[in-house]
Parts: sequence; structure tokens; C-alpha cells
Amino acid sequence: MNKSYLILLIFIISSISIYSQRNTKTPKLGQIKNDELKMTYYNKDSAAGALVLEEKGYSYVDDQNNFDFRRDIYRRIKLFNKAEFDRATVEIDLYLKEEVRYIEAVTYNLEDGKRTKIHLLSSQVFKTQLSENWRRTTFTLPNIKEGSVIEYRYSIFSPYNQIDDWKFQWDIPKLKSDFTSSFPGNWKYNIRIRSSQKLDRNKSYIKSGCITVGGLGDADCSVMEYGMDHIPAFKKENFMVSEENFKAKLIFEPISFTQTNGVIRKYTKTWKDADQTIRKNFLDAQTSKKNYFKRNLPNKLFNAATETEKAQGIYKFIQNKLTWNEKYRTKTIRVKEIYKNNTGGVDGINLVLYNALQAANIESYITALSTRNNGILTKLHPSVKQFNYYLVKVIVDGNTYFLDASDKNLIFGEFPFACLNGEVRVFDFRKGSYWELLKPKYRSSIRHNISLKFDEEGEMKGDIISTERGYNALRKRRMLKNNSEEDYLEEFETENPLIEVEKFDVVSDEKDIIKTAYKIAIPDFTIDDNNIRLNPFIIEKNSKNPFKLKERNYPVDFGFSWSESFSIRINIPEGYTVSQIPPDKTIGLPNNGGKLIYKVNKTDKDIIVFMKYSLRKAVYTNVEYHYLKEYFNNIIKAQDAYIEFKKE
Repeated sequence: MNKSYLILLIFIISSISIYSQRNTKTPKLGQIKNDELKMTYYNKDSAAGALVLEEKGYSYVDDQNNFDFRRDIYRRIKLFNKAEFDRATVEIDLYLKEEVRYIEAVTYNLEDGKRTKIHLLSSQVFKTQLSENWRRTTFTLPNIKEGSVIEYRYSIFSPYNQIDDWKFQWDIPKLKSDFTSSFPGNWKYNIRIRSSQKLDRNKSYIKSGCITVGGLGDADCSVMEYGMDHIPAFKKENFMVSEENFKAKLIFEPISFTQTNGVIRKYTKTWKDADQTIRKNFLDAQTSKKNYFKRNLPNKLFNAATETEKAQGIYKFIQNKLTWNEKYRTKTIRVKEIYKNNTGGVDGINLVLYNALQAANIESYITALSTRNNGILTKLHPSVKQFNYYLVKVIVDGNTYFLDASDKNLIFGEFPFACLNGEVRVFDFRKGSYWELLKPKYRSSIRHNISLKFDEEGEMKGDIISTERGYNALRKRRMLKNNSEEDYLEEFETENPLIEVEKFDVVSDEKDIIKTAYKIAIPDFTIDDNNIRLNPFIIEKNSKNPFKLKERNYPVDFGFSWSESFSIRINIPEGYTVSQIPPDKTIGLPNNGGKLIYKVNKTDKDIIVFMKYSLRKAVYTNVEYHYLKEYFNNIIKAQDAYIEFKKE
């Protein structure tokens, strides 16, 4: 290689490096401090396996790159242990024409008291096509060890005006997180902060000449700066909807764009506009096919004595005929093809149901919602993309039902638990659509009737009859349908290790109730020095409190109210007397939120134990969390008590 060629190559490389640095607003790599490498834990959360030391994000319109919307990202993360090594793999999802550029990344370690660093190579960046519209760029920082600090930055270029939310809070803590948006005055956004923690930095101002438009000169920008320090990790716990509803974040909603000729394009439309968009695009204009179903449904379905019986017959027919293809939303919906081929997605099957009900002149409406894992719906502005599930609302004989024909385990008026996520949008394309709170049609409960006695050989035998209603019955129905009896009983005995099942029957499965019966043996109960010690709660015993946090900053969402009760009769073994029984207990939750009743009665022949606990609300606030946690502690203590018999 001659000298002039080498000089030219160095110049080109230097130019590329300078260009990339000059065109990104993020800090240069190398911000790491020795104290960060020496850290062995985070003093505010010693259980954390990793810590974001610093992160910065910038969103702006880049006049040097076709006026694309651009986001520059910088992060520096400490890795304390192997459990968090996946933080070293960065995934960047890109939609259609979006691109990622200027990826730089370094891993730092402390070896023999000296700082070492290894740079990411371009060959370690990979691209994957996820779907027709989405691609993913992935890179993994090299030489990761316990104690490593990783540092990276990159830029995303997008021709689309939708700004991704900035998530201040992750499931690991952060020392510092900052975000800045800078947009010309012709772009209007509604920026909302959702957080239980106050911002440490919140500043807005106008920056002159921030962008140059060819032929028009410079334009001013509205700059918004936000920052938080010492952000705790989000602690996920049982009984909650999507955690994304509660993590601290900035939310960007486009309002309008003013063109150079003064014409204003509004992005925030009315709900009436959104309803029509859903009807035309998301429902693929398939809501007016009732004439086809008038001709193709069996005539007997139209001849029921009452409107309710007619709706029930059509629902059962469609539910049995069509099979779910395991898709929730379908790009193209054709209800005629779904009906002919006997299969479709949730949206398609329920559109078939809707048209079939319309064919029978039954008052019915397509209903859209967001499932529990998809996030809570916002009504602040019209949005069609937040819906991901469709039901059918039916009004017959003065009663309202919400139907889902895609699940063969559901009864008339029942819908999946995942749909219990607040309000739904009911589409009335004639009179106007509206919001309605989705509630279960049927009450949910479990009742166990248990009888136990000692046979002549001193072995304990018994019977269990469990009656389950509502969502509890739906769960049992699915378990029985999806498993053989042998597999079901094996799982039952695994969950209830004291029991051996000798005989099992499904006594009844009608409407919203399922009743099962077990003949059982309990071979291992405690006999010591002529004493028998027995815990009466041989099934469904609560041994762990589902609530463990010191405090919870989001609601406890069970989805529905429910209760569980036990009526247990234990025959006193011959030749024994009762030496110990648990004390009675009654405890209530504030605001009539629930009640625990525990009573033990003794007769000449039997011990009778009754216990019932209820949760009378579907949702409890974070203020009620402490009471709910203590309530479950009392349930566990009550079920952990023993009855003792002493030999005479």
C-alpha cells in the first residue's frame, strides 16, 4: 500500500467518524467512570442484577437527512450478575422505511486493576425480517462479564410522524434518564407524562433557527426537556393488567401538521371518524352481509320461540361450526369464506356471528376492546390501533350479553378473562358508537363439600364435591377438555399431595356451573404418641401470599369478584377425643371489599369446619394494597391450623 493511498484511507475513515459524531446529539462514548466499574451492587436496590447508569434520548426533525424524524439514543449500563447479561443484547425494531444508523458500542471491564475496553464490530450487527412490515436490527456487546459496563448509542431515521414513547422506567433501576424533543412549530404534539414519580427536570423553550428549509430559510423549534433521577425498578406482581400501563413514561400523540401553504392536517380526529375507519379498514367492510346468512343458515335457527332462544341457537351453531385458527386479528376478512371453510380468526368468527344475528333481526353490535396484556384503552383521543379483540353485544328480551364464538368452551354470555380490561367500544353505526364497562355476566365462585372418616383399619377415606361457577367453571371446563382423565387426575394429585383419588366423576356441567366428585384416600396423616394431627384443608390450600411488595403503585386487578368456601365434616375416630380445634375468626376488608369467616363446631361424632373468603371487588386501589396483603396472610394462617385427636 503506497503512502498517498494510506493517507487517503485515513482521511476517509476520519471523515466518517467525524460525520457520525457531528450528526448525533448523544454524548460520545467513553463517559464511563472508574467508580462505575468498581460497583458491586446498587445501594438503593441491592437485589438489582443491573443498573442503567445514564441514558439520553433525543427526537427531532433532521434537515440534513430528508427531514426525517430522528431519534438518537445513548445508554450506559452496569451488569452486576449473569442473570442480566441479556441486557448486552440490543434489539431495534423498525417499521417499513425506518432505518438505524451510526451504531457504536463498547464493553468495559476492570482486569487486574486496569480498565479494558472492546468495541463492537460491524460484523456483529445482524438484521432479521420479522414480518411483511417489520424488521429487527440486533447487536450483542462482546466480552461480557460480571461487573462489566456496556455503553452504546445509535440513531433511528423514520419518515413517519409517530414518536415512540420514552420509557423512564424499566424492570431494572436507573440512576438518570433524560429525553429531549425538538420540533418545528408546524408540528403539534400532545405530550403526556404518566408516572407516580415527579420529574427532576422539566423545561420548555423556543430555539431559533433550529432547522433550515430550502428556499424558505430557518425555522424555530419548540424544545421540551424531561429528566428523572433514581428511578426504581418496576416490580411486577400478581393480579395486574399490562405493566406498560403503569411504568413511568412520556407519551407522544400527534395533533396536527401545518403545510407551507397554510393547510392544516389534523391527526386527532373525532371518535365518529375513528369508528368509520375501523368499520372500513379493520373490519374490512364485512358488517353488512346479513342477506348471505339469511340464505345459508339452517331455517330452524329462525324459528325459536323467544328472541333469547333464537340468539342462543345461532350462537351455538356458529360456535360449533367454526374453529379458531389461533389468530386474533386478520389482515383480510371475508365472512363468506370463513363460513364456508369453517375456520377464521377471532375477528372473522365474531363478524360471522354478528352477521348471522343481524340476519335473524336480533339487536347486535360489533364491540372492540383491548385485552389485559395489550394495555388499557385511552379515551383522551381517538385511536384505532389500540383495539386488538372483538366481541358481539346482543340485547334480547331486555337482557344484555357479550358473545365470543371463537372459543368452544364458552357458554352463551361468557367471554374470555383476557377481555376484562375496563371499557369497550360498542359500534352503533346508525345512532353513534359509545363506551360501556365490560362486566362478567355470571358470578364466579368455588364451593367444596368435604367429608372425612376413619375406616375400621384406621385409614382415612373421604368424598369431595366441588361446585364451580363463572370463570372458575370455565377454567375447570378447559382443563377437563384439554386433558385426559388420567392426566387431569395426575395434575390434581400433584397440586394436592395429601390425596390419592380412587374415583372421579363430572356430576354436572350445565350453564355456568360445573360439579365434580372425588372419592379419596389420605394415607399420610400424622399419628404420634397416640395423637392424630390433621389439617382439614386437604385441597386448594393457600400456602403463599401472592402479594409480597412493601408497597405497590398500581391497582390489584383480579378481573372479577369471587369467593371460595369449604364445608368440611370430619368423623371423630372411635376411641379418641378432640384435644385441639382452631379458634373461630372473622375478618373484613375496608369498604366492604371482602370478608373471611372461619368457624369450627364440635358434636358428639363430628368436627365441622366452615370457611369462606370473598373478594367483592374486581379491582382494589394501591391504597388498599396493605389491607389486601394482610387479608391473604390471615387466610393462610386460618388454613394452616390443625385439629388434634387424643386417644382415650
